[in-house]
Amino acid sequence: MLPKLSVLRPLEGTQAPARSTLTLDQEKARLRKATNEFEAFFKYQMLKTMRQTIPDDPLSEDLPLGNDGGKETFTDLFDMEIARAGSGGRRSLSQVLYHSMEKLVEARFAKNNGTPVKSPIVETKSPRPVIPSLKRIAIPKRPAPIQMISKPEPVALPPKPRERVSSPVSWHGLDSYQRHIDAAAAETKLDSALIASVIHAESGGNPKAVSPAGAKGLMQLADSTAQRYGVVDSFDPGENIRAGSRFLKHLMDKYKDVKLALAAYNAGPGNVDRFGGIPPFKETRAYVARVTSLMKNTIARKAEADTKVP
Repeated sequence: MLPKLSVLRPLEGTQAPARSTLTLDQEKARLRKATNEFEAFFKYQMLKTMRQTIPDDPLSEDLPLGNDGGKETFTDLFDMEIARAGSGGRRSLSQVLYHSMEKLVEARFAKNNGTPVKSPIVETKSPRPVIPSLKRIAIPKRPAPIQMISKPEPVALPPKPRERVSSPVSWHGLDSYQRHIDAAAAETKLDSALIASVIHAESGGNPKAVSPAGAKGLMQLADSTAQRYGVVDSFDPGENIRAGSRFLKHLMDKYKDVKLALAAYNAGPGNVDRFGGIPPFKETRAYVARVTSLMKNTIARKAEADTKVP
């Protein structure tokens, strides 16, 4: 049997004596030789692996070299020659390896300003560690003593005047719609805090809001409700607030209870009638609780602000 091809064996005729130097062309020649040998070894192993997958032919047992080691020997010789013959071509494995490592050789050669470089194969001594020199550390000067300065007497500032809240709308950030809310409250005899709380819960003060169900404007009027109260433009703040307040007043007169009226405003009067009270809808129950809480807080804040203003 021939010894197996090894990429680690020394390159024939290229091993330099200890501490010898090589030129850039010599380094590239050694690199070319090594990459070709590696490609040949790689192809040889592939051929050998592929042959192991081919089953033995029972008809070849009586042929010369059919059952002895001679067949395996000649097959290895053949595979080695095939592997060597196809190495080093364009776009081959050896070319890819060579071009990927050629820049490293050139960079190492350029680092030495074009002088011959020591062969990395025969370099045996590890470089002496370079101990960086310790720079002298400048010791900062002692800071000057801090002089104590007496704390100045606090200056009395005049009391900040309190702002008067004329409408609960400001608690919801709906100041620009205050006149429309006050007018609707005067017409329907509803508390302006209730109207403002409904607007805040329905649209957050956005006059262009549109719900997934198609409700529009500040008080989220359905098209049927807007038509019932003669609304021309549901996105007009004045028309929207007036029609929404009139519809809310109608529900208050029907159920005589603010929570039932709010539930009907959110889920529709039919659901309130069918369940005999607030429908067991999670959204509706949360809506009623939110609006009533907003309304109570608004009334309490307005009363507190009115009592503190002289």
